[in-house]
Amino acid sequence: YWILRNRKVARQVVAKCVVCRRFEAKSLEAETPALPEERVRDANVFEISGCDFAGPLYCREGKVWVVIFTCAVYRAVHFDVVTSLSTDGFLLAFRRFVARRGRPKIMFSDNGTNFRGMSNILGTVDWNGIANQTSVEQIEWRFSPPSAPWWGGFWERMVGLMKNLLRKTLGNSTLTREELYTVLTDCEALVNSRPITYYSEDPKDPLPISPMMFLQEIPENGLPDCDVIESTSLEKRVKYRQRVRDDLRRRFRSEYLGQMILKRDKLKETRPPVLGEVVLIGSDDKKRLDW
Repeated sequence: YWILRNRKVARQVVAKCVVCRRFEAKSLEAETPALPEERVRDANVFEISGCDFAGPLYCREGKVWVVIFTCAVYRAVHFDVVTSLSTDGFLLAFRRFVARRGRPKIMFSDNGTNFRGMSNILGTVDWNGIANQTSVEQIEWRFSPPSAPWWGGFWERMVGLMKNLLRKTLGNSTLTREELYTVLTDCEALVNSRPITYYSEDPKDPLPISPMMFLQEIPENGLPDCDVIESTSLEKRVKYRQRVRDDLRRRFRSEYLGQMILKRDKLKETRPPVLGEVVLIGSDDKKRLDW
């Protein structure tokens, strides 16, 4: 005998097969939520930051790890080197970070034991007494939930950029610790100089925004002689610099954040599961056959 429309019948049979659907089922596209408030609020550079470890990297003196600090708002990065994954090593790197970039208000990290120890150390400090004397606010440490690595996407992306640069720069070479730290500093400057808004080929258009613009103000050679400069001229200069900073932040919010909204709108259409539909619930600690 001959089955009419055999391909259609075969597809229908396979579509109803529970075993086949278990292995070939595709996940439903969930609607992309809005960015959290900490990613879009008006803040200073590194006021809201995330941190993570990368490595190990091998140098002539032994193994080292890279501590990555990244700004959640302006996407700037800060790299440092530690010789161990201990809480003490991270505490020293964090002190260097605060001394060079300023004290953050909110820190994000994963659930690593070294970060947990860091949070416990900060919890033993009398922040209220320090705040009363020096107006320093307490650092709020937030950990990503267990089994939810996507919560740290904004710093994991910076880890990927750093690894890609080191892979292309170092290759199989073995450097000293000082040489490796110098290469990491060059990578840091390169990542901070990347454009995060649309790069136009028209020379009349404004330059694209980069994180370096928020880390460094308008470059000037030398210091002005305050005894020679008139007070009115100095006041105009201060107002001009403030206006430049305000315009830059306004451009950042309109161009960069607006660009991210457009990317979210281009995603595929989503649909919720229908009542009575057979679904497959995944689990990170089990194989697909056991879902």
